[in-house]
Amino acid sequence: MDQHDHRAQNREAPEPEEGTRAAPKIVLAWIAILIVWGVGYYAWQIGKPMQGGDSRTPVAAIHQESRPAESSSSESVEASASSDTSIEEASDTAATSDTAASEGSDSSSTASAEADGAAIFSAQCSACHQANGQGIPGAFPPLAGSEWLQADPNIPIAIVRDGLQGEIEVAGNTFQGMMPPLGGQLSDAEVAAVLTYARSQWGNTASEVSPDAVAKHKERFGDRGSWSAEELTEIFGEP
Repeated sequence: MDQHDHRAQNREAPEPEEGTRAAPKIVLAWIAILIVWGVGYYAWQIGKPMQGGDSRTPVAAIHQESRPAESSSSESVEASASSDTSIEEASDTAATSDTAASEGSDSSSTASAEADGAAIFSAQCSACHQANGQGIPGAFPPLAGSEWLQADPNIPIAIVRDGLQGEIEVAGNTFQGMMPPLGGQLSDAEVAAVLTYARSQWGNTASEVSPDAVAKHKERFGDRGSWSAEELTEIFGEP
């Protein structure tokens, strides 16, 4: 091996070796200190009561148990008097609540009577029946000139409130589909308002629909399922 090869070997770093360095003495010293402290603390606490948690003495409970029977009697009398006063106050509160509820009912009725039929139609109906009431041919029936809409108010009330499914003929064209019920989303006044609006638009000249008519329909039929055209004709007559 020539001198050039020896120089190449001398330039290489020595091979790494694992586990040849001892742990630092300072680390060993700290470990020893912690072990001694832990053992000493444990030995110091042997035989002493536990100091953790709530160590307070229930003085209030002991004091209450030691109170004489006379004080209990006086407290009973005071509690009875307080109870009578509370009953009277509750009666006054109930009367006030009844008055407020009555006033609230009147105000809510006024608010419901002012429901905007045009706005409700735009939000709930125009997507299918279109803003001009012409519907979508082959999919959704028109409301303009609809004999079902302009018939006895109970018929459109039933359709809007309870829903409609199955085949129906409107203005000479047959439609097959389903209209979802809106009774769970609209109040009686809102159902009446949107029907009144639709029955007076696009050339329709039918009478108004009152919230009372919607309420009577609800009392008569309850929360029933969707109607079919045959059921509407059987119950309310031909449109």
